[in-house]
Amino acid sequence: MMRSISDFCPQGAEAGVGLALLDDKGRYVFFIAGSRHYCPPGTRFYAGIGGHLEPGEDWLACAHREALEEIGTDVDLFSASETWYIPHNAFAWQVEVSDRPRPLALYEMIHPPGTPRAGEVYRIVVYQARLHGLPRDLPEDEVLAIIGLTREQIIQGPDRRPTLRELLDEGARILAQAGPVDDQSRLYPLGTARALAHVLRQIQDPPPAPPSYPSDKSRA
Repeated sequence: MMRSISDFCPQGAEAGVGLALLDDKGRYVFFIAGSRHYCPPGTRFYAGIGGHLEPGEDWLACAHREALEEIGTDVDLFSASETWYIPHNAFAWQVEVSDRPRPLALYEMIHPPGTPRAGEVYRIVVYQARLHGLPRDLPEDEVLAIIGLTREQIIQGPDRRPTLRELLDEGARILAQAGPVDDQSRLYPLGTARALAHVLRQIQDPPPAPPSYPSDKSRA
């Protein structure tokens, strides 16, 4: 059984932290990919603030470091009421973990086509968090802009590719930007943004009891 983050992420696995980050208006905060990230023509992905765990670093230190590097402000982390395990080849289900603060999700992301590690698994530990201050000093090649999305936009995200203008007209907000953003770019979720969509869908429409998959430990 999965009892801790270490059961989900064995030593040597590629892993990192992502933030289900809220602003003071209750919107979820993501970055829009800068030029260093591969995106198909006419599109940009949005994903959670976060990144790879460095050698010798713990999960919480990684979360704070990545927030300061990517959005120029720290965050408050807080425990989720439940933790969801989201394998790459099945639907999500709840797991009990001893780690505190308790992560919101443990997500197996598959690197997309066109990226250096396409097809490989990247394990993301997703924490709930709140902004300390306004995003600033964005590294333009990595973070073109910071966007706040509504709950419904996140839930719908994996099923559509709206333009930035359409999202803004629906209630999204640009919180900060490092350079001009084409409002006709079509946006799609990646990483933590997709994990959060899974979680919010399950909370909205709970699935039946988990099927009899192999044990969590054998799948890690």
